[in-house]
Amino acid sequence: MIQVMIHLVKIVIAFVVALLFSSCNMNMNFDGKSIKGSGNVVTQQRNVKDFTKIEVKRGIECIVTQGNPFKVEVEADDNLQEGILTTVENGTLKINSEYNNYHNATKKVYVQLPVIDALESTSGSELKTNGVIKSNTILLKSSSGSDLYANIESEKVALESTSGSDLKVEGKAIDVTTASSSGSHIDAQKLLANNVVAQSSSGSDTDVHPILSLKAKASSGSSIDYHSNPKQISKEESSGGSVDGH
Repeated sequence: MIQVMIHLVKIVIAFVVALLFSSCNMNMNFDGKSIKGSGNVVTQQRNVKDFTKIEVKRGIECIVTQGNPFKVEVEADDNLQEGILTTVENGTLKINSEYNNYHNATKKVYVQLPVIDALESTSGSELKTNGVIKSNTILLKSSSGSDLYANIESEKVALESTSGSDLKVEGKAIDVTTASSSGSHIDAQKLLANNVVAQSSSGSDTDVHPILSLKAKASSGSSIDYHSNPKQISKEESSGGSVDGH
């Protein structure tokens, strides 16, 4: 009976999140611009200041490679190029668009940089890494129906997802912290970590792979699943939340 109630809570939360996205998308459609790709795809190099963080928005696909030199390359239909914005603010490369809706359009941004501190996707965008990203500490964050896929080797990794987004990470780390909410999903079962501190809420799901220790807190119909046998486990479950081993 408890499992049935948990399942029902997740369905209700997912439905509410879907309604919110639908409402947001409608507003965006009315208030923003729509564009149809010309079919003539061109590549443009962008000159920007140095940066260590990347944030991508509005349905843009971003592929990130670690290396030298700095490089920002936009591949898009020629009538979209001016509408795809690449600016650097406080060390963050912000990739945005003047358009909210696209029809038969190519809109990719290839980024190369030597040091990566944070990657963030939002507003229906997709961000993925090309090859392994190595860093002392790194923050990966997804929100608003976006997708983020990364291969990481780092001492400390922070993962955050919300609002129906998906965050999938693999690789190796010493310490990992996760926070998922609002129907989102963190898939870190292939991110091998010595120590994991995980928190989930509001119908979200988190998968982790702790080797030595796990501290997990799940609430409000959310779940945390660990795919290993850590030596130390501390878990807290409330309001239909669950923490389970596999």
